[in-house]
Amino acid sequence: MENQHDPSTCRQILRDSKSGTALVQLFDRAMKIGSGPYRAEALCGIAGREDIDQETRFELVEDIALGLLEEDRGWRLAECIGIIAKSSAKWPNGQPKLSLLDSLISLTGGLPEGDARVDALKSISTRVPSSRLPELLMLAIENRGKEAIAAKPVIRAIIGTGDSAMISKVAETMIEAESDLAVRLLLILHNGLEKEKITIEPRPLLMSIPFLIEADFETVRALCNNTNTADDVKLLADVLAGESEDAVRYTTTLAGRADRVGDPILARELLENAVKGLENLDGSVASKVTKNIAKGFEFLGDIERAEELRPKRMQHTTSTSKDTVVSRDIGHTIALVDTYEGAIGMAHMRALARAAGVAFGFGLKIALVGWPTLDLKDLCEKAEKETRTAGGNHLQSLLENGRLSLHSVEDILAGSSGHPIATTHQPAGGSVDLQAFSASGRLCMLMGLGRQGLPKRIMNGCNDHFELTGIGASLETAVAMGAIAQRLSQLD
Repeated sequence: MENQHDPSTCRQILRDSKSGTALVQLFDRAMKIGSGPYRAEALCGIAGREDIDQETRFELVEDIALGLLEEDRGWRLAECIGIIAKSSAKWPNGQPKLSLLDSLISLTGGLPEGDARVDALKSISTRVPSSRLPELLMLAIENRGKEAIAAKPVIRAIIGTGDSAMISKVAETMIEAESDLAVRLLLILHNGLEKEKITIEPRPLLMSIPFLIEADFETVRALCNNTNTADDVKLLADVLAGESEDAVRYTTTLAGRADRVGDPILARELLENAVKGLENLDGSVASKVTKNIAKGFEFLGDIERAEELRPKRMQHTTSTSKDTVVSRDIGHTIALVDTYEGAIGMAHMRALARAAGVAFGFGLKIALVGWPTLDLKDLCEKAEKETRTAGGNHLQSLLENGRLSLHSVEDILAGSSGHPIATTHQPAGGSVDLQAFSASGRLCMLMGLGRQGLPKRIMNGCNDHFELTGIGASLETAVAMGAIAQRLSQLD
């Protein structure tokens, strides 16, 4: 028998099925496909036809599951689970469909922890019966290192049911997690319920309070930035009050939220409380936080108070071919996410050199995310030599002063370089206003190299998306990088 190309054979079978080819012929061709996943896809597609009885469909469930089990690569199995879940939507409701979805849930639970399980959960969350969603949430929470990312689509699906009793029950499950994860999960739930205007008691924000002290700074700051009433702002301000740097930053953030929810009196009170807390901070830290507080007074229209507090900007000289001074560091980061295949190439080095000029000029850090290198010094030397751009001249200075670093996707999404915000011309749920973060600590703006933009797992892993132009225009990476850097420089 002549060798066949399994993907092409599968696609042709599905096309022939739609055109009404006899079932016996289709099943015979499908069972001869050597690749289990493609055999499963073909069988599932055929089983969606109206002229197949439920008993036959039920018998096919085992063949489909066995075909998927032949795939031992986690990422590919997750992809196949999504394909089968989508195809099963054409099956009529009944026991065969439920049995197939049961198999997909079991396969998802058997996936290794990491991105594969994230992708599978996202694919099946909107397909399975609502009664199985709490089970999917547990699979997400057990996905170590990617718990919140995996849980997000499941929580959205649970909220989509409108079942307040189920929502309250899963909220109780969330508080059994460790402190930081509990707050992250409750924040996702809080945002979803606010969007859908659904209320449960106790509210997720109230449930998160016992865990705030032990949660990470960026997690708590994100919660502060998502308060939508003056009462909630007051509540968090009381809980988070203190003399530490984090406490002062939380107070400053909540002042910004108070202004946004229409209570300028509360905003001013919180800003003055933050000013009192400056006495306990080190000089360099106090200076940076003071600028944020001053910006808050400026938003309130109190220019005089803002000028009283605002430190004078550090003067810095224009760079030469080799930096003789270190430019100011305002704390925010441009993160370049590698989307190219293979080793470091000229495209990488050009992007790095351009980013270096932007970072030096606007006082930013650079995070290289997922780049295939461990030797930053060698990379900088090559980029400076081979690109011959002005920006490349700043690479050594940035590296020596800790403003250029390597990161994994997991670390960057966990906030290793500040609150992660995905940059895109197609923001999900609308673009965030960077001014809302002006008093909130470090931001990390993620940018994808190349035409493809940011990978889906990063887009899904960021709660906030930012669109630069306001009209969804797609820009070259270098242009967007410079414009975003300028925006960030206005937040310091």
